[in-house]
Amino acid sequence: MNLKNFSLLYVEDDTHAQEWMKLVLEDDVKEFLQASNGAEGLEVYKKHKPDIVLSDINMPVMDGLTMAEAIKEIDSDQHVLIMSAFDDRDTLMKAINVGIDFFIPKPIDVEKLMEKLTKIAQNLQNRIDAQKLKEQEMKNLYNLAHYDTLTKIPNRVLFDMRLDEAISKAKRKGTPFSIFFIDLDDFKKINDNYGHAAGDVILQTISENVKKVIRVEDTFARISGDEFSLIIEDMDDDVYIETLAKKILEATSTTIHYYGDDISITCSVGISRFPYDSDSKKELLFLADSAMYKAKQLGKAKYFYVKEEK
Repeated sequence: MNLKNFSLLYVEDDTHAQEWMKLVLEDDVKEFLQASNGAEGLEVYKKHKPDIVLSDINMPVMDGLTMAEAIKEIDSDQHVLIMSAFDDRDTLMKAINVGIDFFIPKPIDVEKLMEKLTKIAQNLQNRIDAQKLKEQEMKNLYNLAHYDTLTKIPNRVLFDMRLDEAISKAKRKGTPFSIFFIDLDDFKKINDNYGHAAGDVILQTISENVKKVIRVEDTFARISGDEFSLIIEDMDDDVYIETLAKKILEATSTTIHYYGDDISITCSVGISRFPYDSDSKKELLFLADSAMYKAKQLGKAKYFYVKEEK
């Protein structure tokens, strides 16, 4: 295990020993820190949080074991090695009680010291790898719970959370937002005629096309089989909303080439606005859904929303 991934604090009151240890270890660690007594070592530790602490026992102001005990109170998992020319039973027992990783007798055997440091480096790396694995597992679980596995965009759960946040923000700041309901036209016929695999390709293509015409900060989600929703925050411009609706219709009016077949796709869009249409979450969703069905009744591949007085 490469010690260069980790920093080390060396605490020793003997200046010759400090110089010698610096020559031995400085090039083998990421950062080599030094202190001349336990009190100074404790301050250096608090400031830099080194990965490994290597310390003598007998020093003025504060001895190594007292320093180690204080460090362990800050972080019980901190790796500490203690060196001493004395190996009496009381000292060894205190070192064990403090939770010292290794007790190294003086004079120092460099080969054995490097062996112990390498072992600690391996333990540190294992801990880092385990933490990374845990974080990745948590990220995977979060994605499974909040993102659609087919299209990789937010699912109904995350959409619902974002909508709650948008309503709270809009009420707090007095800013409006709009909800789009986007539904593919005659999607069931496509699945029946070409199969669900073709339907999956269409859903993925539509998702990518819509993402190209919306803002990064907008929430675009798949809420059911062929139904999508979009939250447009901080927008009080009817012209922009209608222009965006037209862009979405254009982006979703496409032809998919699937194993020799040309499959034509369109969608219908319904729009509701907070607070002009309603300040109720349930009603906003109902109005957007109703507007989408009104768009279908108007001939599909259209958008619809009721413009009320502001």
